[in-house]
Amino acid sequence: MQANAVVIDKYGNSDEFRDQMVDIPELRPKQLLIKVAGSSVTPFDIGVRSGEFSDDFELKMPAITGTDVAGEVVAKGSEVDQFEIGDNVCGMVGVKGFGAYSDYAVLGQSKAAKVPNAVDIKSAAVLPMTAIPAYNSLFDLGKLVSGEKVLIHGGAGGVGSMAIQLAHSVGAIVYTTASPRNFDDLKNLGADKVLDYHTEKFEETLSDMDLVIDTVGGETYKHSFEVLKPGGRLVSLVEDSNIKLADKFNVHAMYLSGKFDNPLAEVLDLISDGEVKLNIQKEFPLTADGVRDAQNYYQSNHVFGKVALIK
Repeated sequence: MQANAVVIDKYGNSDEFRDQMVDIPELRPKQLLIKVAGSSVTPFDIGVRSGEFSDDFELKMPAITGTDVAGEVVAKGSEVDQFEIGDNVCGMVGVKGFGAYSDYAVLGQSKAAKVPNAVDIKSAAVLPMTAIPAYNSLFDLGKLVSGEKVLIHGGAGGVGSMAIQLAHSVGAIVYTTASPRNFDDLKNLGADKVLDYHTEKFEETLSDMDLVIDTVGGETYKHSFEVLKPGGRLVSLVEDSNIKLADKFNVHAMYLSGKFDNPLAEVLDLISDGEVKLNIQKEFPLTADGVRDAQNYYQSNHVFGKVALIK
């Protein structure tokens, strides 16, 4: 069986994307074959295409990239026991496998979740790469509970805007940093206080935070230690743990890595119940031209939420 896929022949800019018919690989026992309804653009996808992570893993060219996926299960491996043919699912495709920028994608059962009828497939298609790191950083590593104060840097981004809503949903007091144009939207998502990172130094304004979620890195990461209470927690998605600073301020520093239970089903229930919303700023077709335009748009605009790729 073949599928039309968006491939790259080498690392580079978005001009490398082209359409090609490819053979669909034989499913392993715990894998699903998904007829793709949609995907998205993430900073990780752009980094994979450009070769930013080539020292960590090497793609076999021509490569199909794309990580977020949603669609219908059309085939399943012999040991799949949680999904049936015809289920609508979403999940995160392995970067070295058969990627999401294709008519069909291969998704491991453990990476997938059923999409409730109340959730639009477009929303499901942009969910995994925001929901999974947001949930893991807040709860699996950050151990956030009701009543605690959490600072989420980069609130307007995909992960940041999801983290704000998840933190709000458990009764945390949520602080975030963003540009003024996004203040009202972020407050509507559940942020209790939004700071303008252009004009306000958060380290001079905030204190006694229980948890900081860092999606920015650099000086933002370093100054985040200053706002934590003794014993507080700092989880970064972009910086290795600075143990020296952690010891200096008597706090815990963690880098988001490792494997955790898949939280997608729980987040999808929150979306279905209306407690979590997904903002899709712009949609593009899931073709080589569409992926090229979508990634260029993402890189040249201040995107609030997500950029979707739809079949």
